[in-house]
Amino acid sequence: MNRKFLLLLFAISPVFVLAESEATPSVEEAMEALQAAAIDQEADFNTAYELAEKAGVSEANLLESKVLNLLGGGDLQAVLALIPSMERNAEEFQVGGEGFFTDRDQVYGLIENLKALQASEAGDWEAFEIHVKEGFWKSPELSNMFGISRLITEMRNDRAQKEAMQDLKLPMDMEIQSADGSVTTLAQMVSGRKAVLLDFWASWCGPCISLMPELKHKAEVLPSQGVAVAGMNTDRTDQIRLARQVQEKHGMDMPWLLEPDSSPFSSALMINSIPRMILVSPDGGVLFNGHPMDPNLISTLASIGVNL
Repeated sequence: MNRKFLLLLFAISPVFVLAESEATPSVEEAMEALQAAAIDQEADFNTAYELAEKAGVSEANLLESKVLNLLGGGDLQAVLALIPSMERNAEEFQVGGEGFFTDRDQVYGLIENLKALQASEAGDWEAFEIHVKEGFWKSPELSNMFGISRLITEMRNDRAQKEAMQDLKLPMDMEIQSADGSVTTLAQMVSGRKAVLLDFWASWCGPCISLMPELKHKAEVLPSQGVAVAGMNTDRTDQIRLARQVQEKHGMDMPWLLEPDSSPFSSALMINSIPRMILVSPDGGVLFNGHPMDPNLISTLASIGVNL
């Protein structure tokens, strides 16, 4: 791999300070300054970019420096927005000794890996697979850098989960203890309703706690439309105290359930991460199994005549 690109990946670069000058630098000087600023997050990249633009550095060179600077700063969303521009200018990117990239394949490997990340965010696993294969073939080192293998595992788990959910029927008559000491079942909760929405959470899960206001909102607007809403605590120690503590702190006026130690629901639903929200039909079928903020939850609710 090109040494300049290694400097970006491992953040090993000298501190570059752009010299102040009223004179417009030559294209070569501006390009050298821009390349140095691109791989040094402490440098004034914007000033270097403006001077390079003024000096007449090509659009492709400006773009590749911006992409590398944004990647180094971890601004992936901004990089993804530049994919169309990268595709238009890919043939003009510098490669070899003078550029950031070893060869042209590495340029296209970056674009394909970025497209794979974009597809994974959209849940488009068919496109994800296509771009992953092309990206790995052209630049395996970038695939590793972007954690593509982890995303592949997530994709396969997602597919397996969706297939499993198609035929799954939850145990509707299993008794579930509540934080207030009462006992209920999913059948009782969904009786006379369209569905029951379960939020799986734990006291140690920061994202779960941060989404408590969203859960509270759902509990306020969905019951009147025929959907029961309940929390399902998955803590394995001191469960009752922790569940009550969170319930009182956030004013959660809804069924506050405690999943049994054997985790029967989490196991059946293949829950390997929380927060997780499950929409269950009256017959125990799983209508939705995903993140509470997944837009698919809104569309699934709409399919049963419910407006979130």
